[in-house]
Amino acid sequence: MVRLSSCAVWWLVVLVLGGCAGPVVAPGPAAGPVTDTAKATSAQALTTVEPSASPEASAAQVPGPGLQPPAVALDIGIVVFDPGLPEDPTAQRQLGVFPLIRKAEGRYLPALLRQTLIDSGHWGVVRVMPQAYQSSDLLIEGVIRHSDGEVLTLAIEARDGAGRMWLDKTYQHTATEQDYQRSGVDPFQALFDVIARDLLAAAAGLTPAQHRQITQLARLRYGAELSPETFEAYLQRDEAGIYQLRRLPAQDDPMFGRIERIRRYEHLFIDTADEQYLGLFGEMQKTYNLWRRYSRELLLYIRADDSRDPSQRRGLRRGSFAWLNATYGDYEWFRRQEQLMEELSGGFNNEVVPTVLELEDSVVNLSGDLETQYGQWRSILRSLFELERGAPPP
Repeated sequence: MVRLSSCAVWWLVVLVLGGCAGPVVAPGPAAGPVTDTAKATSAQALTTVEPSASPEASAAQVPGPGLQPPAVALDIGIVVFDPGLPEDPTAQRQLGVFPLIRKAEGRYLPALLRQTLIDSGHWGVVRVMPQAYQSSDLLIEGVIRHSDGEVLTLAIEARDGAGRMWLDKTYQHTATEQDYQRSGVDPFQALFDVIARDLLAAAAGLTPAQHRQITQLARLRYGAELSPETFEAYLQRDEAGIYQLRRLPAQDDPMFGRIERIRRYEHLFIDTADEQYLGLFGEMQKTYNLWRRYSRELLLYIRADDSRDPSQRRGLRRGSFAWLNATYGDYEWFRRQEQLMEELSGGFNNEVVPTVLELEDSVVNLSGDLETQYGQWRSILRSLFELERGAPPP
């Protein structure tokens, strides 16, 4: 005879009564747009992504009618996504959100978008960044509104070096069994293809001259962060927050040369961090996809079970010992998958591999997570810049 622990009995009560505290209970797509954060989404349009009609090829690789790649291959920085976690642990449980897994997704999903943009062949260098700084021509930020293996909802913003908003949308895709059967293709790839197409459409709305100015403005704005008194004279910002060029520095301007060198050093760290994100992406991919699939299947099972006559569940009487045992078996199966994923995601989030970089004639050791290391590196670069121009460090 199977004996149930007091903890297991508590979980069974949650499942039997249909309570909202169990982590496996989540809203289905039929209820409309879903979100598991308290952040408002009313300002963003919801784009519901349908499954691709041609799953063998990524839709992002082929420009749509009238769409052309940018005249200049713009570099893109994708900031690690905000996991969209409610601060209250009780709210997290009610929404079925596992913090470690969601934080891991915040690093996994940008890497998937990065690969989609690279595969399209329409852009320059595409990097995943630990924090948001305007060191790229186009900066993409995202918030995970919902993710449970069945439905993925992302709020995406993209701004160029001029400060123009390219995207401010919420994307949602409901994965089907067919999505999960496509070998080598992420079940939510269609969502990232649509983001890539929307970015291309935004680029098509600008002139070639504006594309070139984006790159120039991104560099001058980076310079203005380090030396506002020098570089703000080259920029003009209107009431809408859009930057225009007043003039360009001379090609042999020594101060601009220093800024470009510091910017290259910053990209050196970002490239190192990008490699770490990609390595972790590869390590996580197989197990994460299994977890998403199992999570989806259990959600579908719970939804179907809720719609059945309670007395007909697997031919067992609701509330009977056999019924409780079967229910606990479902929960135990899901918990095994969840624990496996949490172990992997815990290693992902606690990644503290030191980074060693060469700077001039010195070797710099950075420690902590990648976000902390990025802050350390930027502080060192700022001090180097101040030292070279003869100003006291801030």
